[in-house]
Amino acid sequence: MSQSFLSSPKIMKKLLLESLLEFGPIIIFLLSFRYLHIYKATMILMVVTIISTVATYKIQKRLPYLALYVAFLTSIFGYMTLSLHQPRFIQMRDTLYDVTCALTLILGLITNISFLKLAFHSAFPMARRAWDRLTYAWIIFFITNAFLNEFIRRTATLKEWFDFKSTVVMFTIIFGVTVLVLFYEREEEGKK
Repeated sequence: MSQSFLSSPKIMKKLLLESLLEFGPIIIFLLSFRYLHIYKATMILMVVTIISTVATYKIQKRLPYLALYVAFLTSIFGYMTLSLHQPRFIQMRDTLYDVTCALTLILGLITNISFLKLAFHSAFPMARRAWDRLTYAWIIFFITNAFLNEFIRRTATLKEWFDFKSTVVMFTIIFGVTVLVLFYEREEEGKK
């Protein structure tokens, strides 16, 4: 692997901070759900997501479109969950998020815009072909996750969905880091 990625504390710090801002709200939601009930956990998720979005904006000094979208989804589906006392709405948020991400990445491939490259190129400079492969991997991941979330949401108890969601968060982090590093390493080896 390239020395620049491993030895750059600035890049590592940026990636860790962005990961914390992205995954922090859902991790706090899962912890809240474990110790409280779904409605208090949903309120906490709504507040923490807005705080995370504002923090992302202050750090990046630009509109964080993905964070804004997540905040919008969380606010709408959280409000519906709380006002209608129906947990299925906050569960459906995840399906809609995954489908939207998959469709956005597909649109990027069709229009020849690599959204992953736009987001991560400064930390992981790779050829277009590698970014396209990474995009396909994420499309498959998001579609699979959307189907699984809907299946479990419709057939399992709320507790079972929670256990699934906890696993998915860990798997998403592991998957994201693994595929990015693997594609990056393969690209670096190809340059030798």
